[in-house]
Amino acid sequence: MEKEVDIFAPVTDLGKGDALEAWRWLVGDTASVRLLTSMGDIFFVRKEGILKKERVYFLDTGAGEMELASKSWKLFREMIKTMDGVPGHWFKYSLLKEISDEPLEQGNCYSPNILPGLGGEYIKENFSPVSWIVHVDMAGQIHEQCKDFPPGTPINSFSLDVQKQP
Repeated sequence: MEKEVDIFAPVTDLGKGDALEAWRWLVGDTASVRLLTSMGDIFFVRKEGILKKERVYFLDTGAGEMELASKSWKLFREMIKTMDGVPGHWFKYSLLKEISDEPLEQGNCYSPNILPGLGGEYIKENFSPVSWIVHVDMAGQIHEQCKDFPPGTPINSFSLDVQKQP
């Protein structure tokens, strides 16, 4: 029998405060978080265009990249319900199955020790459970500091604002 895993992180405080504060440089001012995956990635909505339609985006916090997931929340919900046409990298399901020996505790997600966008690998040994707030905030700060570096640039240190952390 195949092991079932929860693709969404067990969080109840996702809408409190500004979960995307450290990512505003990438997601913009109108982005509003909706879902957090167990792997620490975010689905958010952003109002766009003259009609201010809400588009759904996927934010890969490990890679520091975002992509359009759906043209509307309604279409997105239908896609997730059936999982029809859902790209594999959104949930990293194979890796999630490997690392989820025990369920995540409330408020946690799996976070890479070294962000894949900075050379870390999508392997079991690179991930551990962490507070989702710490993961999302730190990943956003690190990616913002590195966004203009050419690929392969050696990175010696980061500066992190930890005052917001619990």
